[in-house]
Amino acid sequence: MAFEEVVTVPGDPQKYRLNVAVKRYALLDLGFVRNNAGAYVMERSLQPMKGLAKAIKLKVVVNQDLTGIKIKTVNPVGTAKVNIFNLADNSALLELYHYYLDELVTREILQLVA
Repeated sequence: MAFEEVVTVPGDPQKYRLNVAVKRYALLDLGFVRNNAGAYVMERSLQPMKGLAKAIKLKVVVNQDLTGIKIKTVNPVGTAKVNIFNLADNSALLELYHYYLDELVTREILQLVA
């Protein structure tokens, strides 16, 4: 999946874009780490009672030059996308999902797209 300017997560009607004024240190302050390709990656568990290794995760990736983004929810291994909006009894997952993305909007990493 290529980096995009405007992204959506399957099932979520809200669209997000990377704030054009975002700084590298702001990403690092929020727990993003650099991978071998130079991209900034943040993974958050959407099922904290299971631990990170066994939980569905929210994964946010910002490219090296801070111009593109990916947002997806993935299985515990991180190899397949999971549509958390279609899961039964998903209220806790959705609450954490919205909390993490709202925090990124509040901290001016992401912007909502109308």
